[in-house]
Amino acid sequence: MICELLEKVKNFFLKSKNKNDNINHNQNILKTKYFTIKTIDRRLEMKIEDLSLFLTKVSLFKGLNSEEIANCLTKIDFEIKNYKKNETVFFRGDALKKVIIIIGGTAHGEMQKFNGDTIIINQMKSGEVLASAFLFGKDNIFPVDLVTLENSKFLFFSKEKYLNLIQTDKRLLLNFINEISNRSQHLSKRIWFNFTHKTIEEKILSYIKENSENGKIKFLPSISALAKRFEVTRPALSREISNLCKRNILTKGENGIYLINSTNLIEKNI
Repeated sequence: MICELLEKVKNFFLKSKNKNDNINHNQNILKTKYFTIKTIDRRLEMKIEDLSLFLTKVSLFKGLNSEEIANCLTKIDFEIKNYKKNETVFFRGDALKKVIIIIGGTAHGEMQKFNGDTIIINQMKSGEVLASAFLFGKDNIFPVDLVTLENSKFLFFSKEKYLNLIQTDKRLLLNFINEISNRSQHLSKRIWFNFTHKTIEEKILSYIKENSENGKIKFLPSISALAKRFEVTRPALSREISNLCKRNILTKGENGIYLINSTNLIEKNI
């Protein structure tokens, strides 16, 4: 009788121990899952923080700090896409359905003439908004073909949700107005540039004036691409650059960089 009682007591404690072990095991699983989820969330949050920090330098988000931008990103359904070098991202006439910002790499817009020649319209670098003036209005289409010049990364977000967002913050609304105004002014300058600068030399000197930094100039993205933009042949453009070097207006340096002789530029009224 006593032996049976002792056996029951023993079995009771064994069952209790197993139950507690199971509870502790389950708690460990829950804790593990919890920390795993938190880690994943933290990684995602870091990515958003990095993106938000980058966007503080983009015209559409001027004046907002990274935390405010991170909050904006949660409201506009953003996505990031990668493109390879020399990939045509959009063709002229493609529908423009989203706001697009280059967040890595460079690209340029180009148009095909009827004879098959390609004209480079403009080059766009990381941080620029694509075709902002065509987001709204009658014709929401890409005005040119868009081709990447290197491996690039683009940010896309909903045009409709962006429209709702900028109506809630005066800074965002003003940023967008300034963006499309600046684009229109830039286009006007380009038209005036091609209208007033007839010779290749005039186009080169004007390019130097607008793009030089610290007394240096680099013809980007390349002499060939710039020749297409100027609507001249590459040999003709190279010849004029060589002439500017012979006249000591430019001095060729390393890595395609030219030193500018400011005194001789002043004499050219540049």
